[in-house]
Amino acid sequence: MLIIISSDSKFKLDGGYVIYNVDGQNYKEELIPASLLNPKLDFKYLNPLQTVFYKFYKSGSALIATPTSSGKTICALHFIQSHKGFKIYTTPTKALANEVYKFFKKIFLNVDLRTGDVIEEAYEIKSDIVVCTYESLVLSLRNRGWGYNANAIVVDEIHFVFTNRGTMIEEIVAFMKDRVDILGLSATLPKYRDISEWISANLVIKSNFRPVPIIKTEEDLKI
Repeated sequence: MLIIISSDSKFKLDGGYVIYNVDGQNYKEELIPASLLNPKLDFKYLNPLQTVFYKFYKSGSALIATPTSSGKTICALHFIQSHKGFKIYTTPTKALANEVYKFFKKIFLNVDLRTGDVIEEAYEIKSDIVVCTYESLVLSLRNRGWGYNANAIVVDEIHFVFTNRGTMIEEIVAFMKDRVDILGLSATLPKYRDISEWISANLVIKSNFRPVPIIKTEEDLKI
């Protein structure tokens, strides 16, 4: 299923609505209260992307192709909550891994972090959720370590497969796609269909809507 979210959707702190297209038919719905997803979230409403993912994602692999800062991490939260057992969230950088780890710690409390640092690897994983870098996960998969036990995986910035980091993502997907559900989080890009087919996604959400619009300004600097 392909769902396209309209840029005419509206989001404010006190609510709004989402307009989306499925099979050529447009729909308009009110935004969903964030507490329905998780009562620990500290905002009132899911944004248009999050509302659509919460409504339509039930199981299987999925791809979200939307701009940066569109709220994809909250969609990953719903994906993780929809799966039992051991879940992995993998990112391209340590900085992003640490950011996601801090967010999930507020929600789940018991979360592990793996970014390749020696001190982290010295401790046994005791939680159901691990946030890690691509490299840390690939190393674990090659050695049939903790990564091999996953029941679901979120691959953040999956569009990096088209860059020099692509071999890492290819290896992760090759290991995992026939064994577990994958949620790919991607920037808006022309080849999203190729990625969705590659990970066997049965739900694809595409959008150019930004909850916080980017405003371009020009200023004459007198030096």
